[in-house]
Amino acid sequence: MSREAALRALRVRTPRLELRLASRAELFALAEVARGGIHPPERMPFYVPWSDRAPLPEFPDEFVAHHEGRIAGWSDERWSLGLVAFHEGGPVGEQSLRRVGEVVDTGSWLGAPWQNRGLGTEMRAGVLELAFRGLGFEVATSGAFVDNPQSQRVSERLGYRVDGRSTHAPRGEPVEEITYRLERDDWRCPVGVELVGVEAVAPFMSRSIPGS
Repeated sequence: MSREAALRALRVRTPRLELRLASRAELFALAEVARGGIHPPERMPFYVPWSDRAPLPEFPDEFVAHHEGRIAGWSDERWSLGLVAFHEGGPVGEQSLRRVGEVVDTGSWLGAPWQNRGLGTEMRAGVLELAFRGLGFEVATSGAFVDNPQSQRVSERLGYRVDGRSTHAPRGEPVEEITYRLERDDWRCPVGVELVGVEAVAPFMSRSIPGS
């Protein structure tokens, strides 16, 4: 099985969500979810302020090209997997899992209508199970700006510990970020998670890849 075929067959299922790569048509539908709103306009939760471009006519094409480029630019030692969260048959957000050396890092967003319902916790729990149980990683990190209490609560709920602070300027003004770290030995999954297709993606994603 090719790398892309294996990645597209991967499924991470939680009680209310299925996380998987999306088709091109589904990515365009997800772009419309982003256009519908992710965060208050006065806040920017992302390092790169991509959501500011959502009102522009070219945004859907840019959005889809970015996601397709992740797979095209894949490196077994440094990859970024953007899993789309499907709820009740439709896309509602994205949960990313990135490898940097021996560590995986997570990032996510949900469309405004699906926020504050516990779905963010399920999304993150799903990819942590993939990272720890499925792929054998020992450490996961995450981060949240100080004005993003929802993301902070997800990290705290899932057992992360504060690991430090840093400063970013997504819109030109400095914003403090809280960084979090979770060790595999401390991980306790709060929901049932089904992993499908992990054996096929392990040669491209596992921590034990030779030379990684």
